[in-house]
Amino acid sequence: MIKALEGLDPIEAVGLLSRAALYLGYVNDQTTTALHEEEVIREMVIDEVRSRLGLAADDYTPDALEQMAEVLDAESDKLIAPPDTNSALIRLAERGDLPSDLYEINIISNVVDLLGKRFPLEKEIIETTIRAPTIEQHYGPARRPQEPAMISLFLKTFRTRWPLKDFTMLVAGGREGFRLHVHQAWRIYPTRVNVAGLSTPVDWLRRFAGVYGANIEIEGKKDNFFLFTNGRVPDRMKWELPPHRQFIISRFFQRDAITGREQSALIIAVDIGKYLNTLDELGVRREDVLEGFVPAPKPRD
Repeated sequence: MIKALEGLDPIEAVGLLSRAALYLGYVNDQTTTALHEEEVIREMVIDEVRSRLGLAADDYTPDALEQMAEVLDAESDKLIAPPDTNSALIRLAERGDLPSDLYEINIISNVVDLLGKRFPLEKEIIETTIRAPTIEQHYGPARRPQEPAMISLFLKTFRTRWPLKDFTMLVAGGREGFRLHVHQAWRIYPTRVNVAGLSTPVDWLRRFAGVYGANIEIEGKKDNFFLFTNGRVPDRMKWELPPHRQFIISRFFQRDAITGREQSALIIAVDIGKYLNTLDELGVRREDVLEGFVPAPKPRD
């Protein structure tokens, strides 16, 4: 740092350096004015810069002035703190405003195990849905009662060579910093689920549950889809299930920031056999999907 600026507030020092650089452009012009104290400091700054560069005191050639201006600019850059990009991105992620293609995607093992041999293609479809969604919906930090928190949902329609096999992928994930943990990923086929009049991804998930879900009872209420409950989903509950069918319960755990009480969101009991049969009946090969797949972005430095 230039000695003449020691003890000054950084913003004040930057301002003085800027005006000193401006002064160099008008060194032979008498129209520039400044307070006497600033003139004294300015001359000290310029003298120190000349000394660093080995320039004579009377050297006002264009080349000398340009060299001095570059040093003044460099000193200003040192005083201005670089923007805290990482903190800004964290705030965006917390609000759900971070561009979705910046998330590191983690698909939980339950989803991987459920899909089995189908997973490699589903992984590409899931990641493309997150990185280039048609519609997205985000819940921020817990502020309101009876509302999910830190959950993002994404929708993307995929066209195929056979229009009756076109589908919309619905992905729901929990945000943790720059990571998105995918807990739910369902293909929704308009030939099997009536999607007329739907707007938000939550609406799509509720309609999907109406076809592939089973009624479960939580807190005395029966339904095939719960947006939010105040307690943890119990390990044992009342089911209304067809015989000889396999169901899984998918949900997001949360914790009340004040009370520490466990809560649950986006709860659905899915008929796995029925859903996987749909994938097998309407599934196509990767090359038959007409939409482009979005690759992972380059890692951040």
